[in-house]
Amino acid sequence: MLEAECKKLLSEYGIAVPKGSIIQKPEEAREVLPKIGGKAVLKIQIPRGQRGKAGGIRPVYSPEEAYNQAQELLNSTFYGYKPAYLLAEEFVEAEREIYIGAIVNRSERTVTFLSSRYGGMEVEEMAAEHPESLLKISVDPILGLMPYQARMIAKNALPDRPDLRKGLMKMIFNLWKLFHAIDAIMLEINPFAVTRDGRLLALDVRMEVDDNSLYRHPDLTKRVYALKESERKAREYGIAYVELDGNIGTMANGAGLAMATMDLVHIMGGKPANFCDVGGGASADRIRRALEIITSNP
Repeated sequence: MLEAECKKLLSEYGIAVPKGSIIQKPEEAREVLPKIGGKAVLKIQIPRGQRGKAGGIRPVYSPEEAYNQAQELLNSTFYGYKPAYLLAEEFVEAEREIYIGAIVNRSERTVTFLSSRYGGMEVEEMAAEHPESLLKISVDPILGLMPYQARMIAKNALPDRPDLRKGLMKMIFNLWKLFHAIDAIMLEINPFAVTRDGRLLALDVRMEVDDNSLYRHPDLTKRVYALKESERKAREYGIAYVELDGNIGTMANGAGLAMATMDLVHIMGGKPANFCDVGGGASADRIRRALEIITSNP
């Protein structure tokens, strides 16, 4: 799911996000800037992280600059994706940034909540540089998030701001409700900003929903990012296909064999160009369609 889609869900569940607007044309960026404070941040909307490192997140300080930057962003490609639209958000001056996240722990059959007082960096980087700051709490999916657990998560993220913990606890409970409601497998707010005027705002968010649950969420199915043409075709044909940046096409009947095939390609020094699982008992027609999709990747 894209950031703008995620933030719409956060708002519906009572989690504060910056004021913002969808930008599909450069002219809209020029028009929206005065409405959100005169300066803003333009963010490309693609299903990838590290957008800032790719130049896809840019501050703008005037309507004309907003127009020019929006035009450039909408006509550029990032990690193989051309953004269909941008998210223009108010410029937030954060006093500090924290991290709150949740992920399904399949081995323990629980949901692991994580928090840290150091936000704005990758979890792996945070764990390496500030391992003492990262708190992990296992939540029983049947019992749900307990009040004492929410207190521990909030206290770890804001150890010296007891005045803000009650508000953060409420948002953590709302995150749990959202996580459960949409059958999420991962939900991460990074960073969660504490503004100079004492507000808590989700500046960036990532969510992943279990594909196997999408039949229960027709509204979420509509939100799924416009996939690459090859991936869209594969979904229509019932083929599990993900386009990668390698140069060796792979195909297998079964996800396990597909992953093993990709591992062997790596071991032999190659780079897989795709993940492709045609499923057990695939027909000749499905195999043909899968090969057409694989070979369509230049």
